[in-house]
This record gives sequence, C-alpha cells and structure tokens, in this order.
Amino acid sequence: MTTSNTSRSVSRRSALAALGAGGLGLALAATARQASAQDATPVSYARHPNVGVWMVDSPIGRAIAVYAADSSVVTALPASQAGPQGVAFSSTQVGTWEPTGERGTHLTAVQLLSDGAGAYVGSVTVDAYQEVSEDGQTFVAGEGTSVTIRDAAHNVLDVLSGGPPAIGTRMGVGAPGFPDGTPTAATPAP
Repeated sequence: MTTSNTSRSVSRRSALAALGAGGLGLALAATARQASAQDATPVSYARHPNVGVWMVDSPIGRAIAVYAADSSVVTALPASQAGPQGVAFSSTQVGTWEPTGERGTHLTAVQLLSDGAGAYVGSVTVDAYQEVSEDGQTFVAGEGTSVTIRDAAHNVLDVLSGGPPAIGTRMGVGAPGFPDGTPTAATPAP
C-alpha cells in the first residue's frame, strides 16, 4: 500500500507541476503578445492638419486643445463648470482622435467631475466631428457633435447636440489664438 500511496502523491505532484507549468506558459504567452503589440509601429498622423495646439471657443466656454500625432488629445478647461448636478470641479479632458478625411477628424474625450469635497460625481464625454480649414488655421466642430453627461453611477443625465459649433484657432508663438477683443473706453488719466 505504501507504494500505491507514493505513486498517488507523485501523480498528484506531477499533475500540480503540469498545471503550474501550463499556467506559467499561458502567462508568458500573454506577456509575449502584449510586448509584440507594444513593439508594433504606431500610426502617426503627423501630417494631418489637426495636429497642433488650438484655442477653442465653444458654446460652453473656452478651452485649449492639444492634438498629438499619436491620435491622443488633451483639452484644458476651466476648473469648474455648471451642469445638471450643479457646479462641479472638472478635470482636463483626455481622449483620442482619428482622421475622417484629408482635413476632417472624429474625436472622443472624457472629463471627470467632482464635488467640493473631492468625491467623484460623474463625467462628461465629448464626441465631436471637426473640419480644419484649407489654410490649416481654424477648425469647426459642428454637425454630429454631442456631449454626454453622466452621474457617478454612469447613468446618462443629459445629451447635448445640435447647438452652435465650436471653433478652434491654431495657436502659435506670439499668437495665442484669442479672438479680437472689443475696445473699451479709455480710463482718463488722473
């Protein structure tokens, strides 16, 4: 009987070792797959006229957007905003974009919202279609653009679409992209 128990233990050990080796093999295969995806040549949109830094005037306010050649987009916005849940603090929008044509783009960017105590209260998702002008100095985001507002449980509170377009002006050194101001009356000198 001792031989029988020993062979069962060896058999169990062998089975456990085989399972461990199989699991290790799967883990190594998954790592190899991830490494090969990371090593793949990324798509570059460096020649697309959307790449650059833009001052954006939209129906909800002013923003500064950076469109990178790797298809990422980061948009700086005011630190707070009014919405269906009242005033909330807002993060930078982060997202991705892709060309839809020679001058057209489609982007999706997400912004996180928090209350005065720092608790997460929801998000804003912008899904926009833009067209860069022929001279490459402006873009218009209009038809097909939507803004989806969600609460902390990801329930959709509101979807805004069909409003006035957002207009972007390319920023450059010495040219921040602000529209021309309205002249004000000069203050008399004392």
